Amino acid sequence: MDRSRRRQWGVACAVLLLSALLAVASSQSPAPATPPVPKPSSPPLASPAPRQTPSPLASPAPKQAAPPTASPVPKPPSPRAPAQAPKPSSPPPAATLIPKPPAQAPKPSSPPPAPTPVPKPVSPPAQAPKPSSPPPAAPAVPKPVSPPPAAPKPSPAARAPSQAPAPKPSPPTATAPPPTQKPSAPPTPPPAPAPSSSLALSPSFYARSCPSVELAVSDVVRSASTLDPTIPGKLLRMVFHDCFVEGCDASVMVQGNSTERTDPANLSLGGFNVIDEAKRLLEAVCPATVSCSDILVLAARDAVTFTGGPSVPVSLGRRDSLVSLASNVRRNIIDTGFSVDAMAASFASKGLTLEDLVTLSGGHTIGSAHCGTFRERFRSDANGSMVPVDGTMNTDYANELVRTCVASASATVDCDEGSAATFDNRYFSNLLDGRGLLRTDAVLVQNAMTRATVAAFAQSQESFFSSWASSFARLTSLGVKTGSDGEIRRLCSSVNSG
Repeated sequence: MDRSRRRQWGVACAVLLLSALLAVASSQSPAPATPPVPKPSSPPLASPAPRQTPSPLASPAPKQAAPPTASPVPKPPSPRAPAQAPKPSSPPPAATLIPKPPAQAPKPSSPPPAPTPVPKPVSPPAQAPKPSSPPPAAPAVPKPVSPPPAAPKPSPAARAPSQAPAPKPSPPTATAPPPTQKPSAPPTPPPAPAPSSSLALSPSFYARSCPSVELAVSDVVRSASTLDPTIPGKLLRMVFHDCFVEGCDASVMVQGNSTERTDPANLSLGGFNVIDEAKRLLEAVCPATVSCSDILVLAARDAVTFTGGPSVPVSLGRRDSLVSLASNVRRNIIDTGFSVDAMAASFASKGLTLEDLVTLSGGHTIGSAHCGTFRERFRSDANGSMVPVDGTMNTDYANELVRTCVASASATVDCDEGSAATFDNRYFSNLLDGRGLLRTDAVLVQNAMTRATVAAFAQSQESFFSSWASSFARLTSLGVKTGSDGEIRRLCSSVNSG
């Protein structure tokens, strides 16, 4: 009897183990439920089962009890069970077997660690020893409620979504670069219209249209001055007479009735042939490009350089006048009989200073003058002899002038005694010695302010040259015509016809 019972118990345990295995297999994969059947056939698995059961209670009961256990199924579907139930979409019967066989289920489940769901059934094993007795199976159900610990595992899933949104906030940062689309700045190009300043004078005015202009004028002046040493002084005097009357526009060069050139103050001017020659040369190279007024300014600058004076930069871009009237001369030109105050007033009206007056007067360091230009500086005494009116004039110098002019009324005298062919500061030293030729020269030492400047230049030629550069630039910028004003003459001696 004992052996038969043991056999029956062994069979019962094998059946229970088989059913448990089938339940586990069905919970993991519903379709392949059939394959597990052959596996339980192996008795070796059954043998361990009796070792775990402490007491052999009615084993047959479990065979019929298995079907009724379906009743407890409704209890497992507690609200927490669904959390794991949805994943094993398998039918509820699989869950029915879980409560009873958990004693063996945990161990077989341990061998196949591959299936991830195993952790869920692991919770029931805690109740496995209790279900070994049929009556306490009911209490085992409440304990499955403990699976809440499984709940925390799903929580990571919730955390995962929280990380998914994280990348979404990053896109907003991508949107930030679009604001950097400040290419709207390109509207800055409007300043390009600034080239309108091309109307102003510039040293490089002819850099593209006639780059050889300065070289051409310089060559002509050098050639002419070599043949006639009086040319430099004549060119320098001409630019004074042109710029002081209606500005530097070559109006003094126009020939014809009632033109500036016909005024008595301009009858003794010379050097026109040099300007005309330079113009002919430039017309062959750069036709209708270089103005006569620019040629005259360049020629005067080169005359100073040729005689040893400073070479100063000159701005170009002047245009020639359309009119030339003799009536404009007298009210603008400096007369040889002017006092310092009269000259200062004339210079001030042009925007020039007393220092400019003294500096530009230094241009008399080269050139000569006819006796008629300084006649007022002498008078006849009771014996009919010529004596200086101005008692400050050096006696020896005065006697020399008288002898020269009495011999020939048309004679000329050097403006700067002993240094008329060189542009230097000797002129100022002569003024301090009472050897000024013209009255406008002599009065410069009779005024305290101008005398101080004369003395400074007499001591330093470098100081004179430096001042000359700036004063000459101001002189040659007086009343210039640019842009659409005036014209570019084809011949310097006449305005263009038509």
